[in-house]
Amino acid sequence: MRRATLAFVALLALAALTLPAAASSGKHARKAANRCAKHTRCAQVHRLGTRPSHTERLLDLGQPPQEPGSGDPPPSDPVLAGFVSVGAKEFALTLSRPLVGKGSVRVELRNIGEDPHNLVVSPEGTHTPLASFSTIDPGTYERKTVALDPGRYQLWCSLEGHEAKGMSVTLRVQ
Repeated sequence: MRRATLAFVALLALAALTLPAAASSGKHARKAANRCAKHTRCAQVHRLGTRPSHTERLLDLGQPPQEPGSGDPPPSDPVLAGFVSVGAKEFALTLSRPLVGKGSVRVELRNIGEDPHNLVVSPEGTHTPLASFSTIDPGTYERKTVALDPGRYQLWCSLEGHEAKGMSVTLRVQ
């Protein structure tokens, strides 16, 4: 008997959530209320108001909440990631993200191809290496931390003919 009552209450709650607002205030709501009044343990469905968005809920604890349109400047820029993964395969390099933050950036070379590949990091427009990764076999990876100032950097495979076949990509640093 108790299971049947709980199932009935759950069904009522589900019906109240799925009915449009106009229908819930009419005939269906009165029937549900009459059935509910007969039971001593009845669940009540409370409709919540509009939930604030994720950005509205993530407030800076050091600052009091501001009213929208109060004329205050927008919050400061978010912190950019300090990690990028570079997928290498025949004959392309793919970045996990095109933009990273300045400073110490952790660069990961993953060989997802069938041939060995390596990676060189240099300022865009030059072939002056800031960091060089060793030639790695398929299915392996190597990680290095590289100090990068704001700007654009060319990441390329230095094996013979690989860069010319398209194994080059640009990473932006802010």
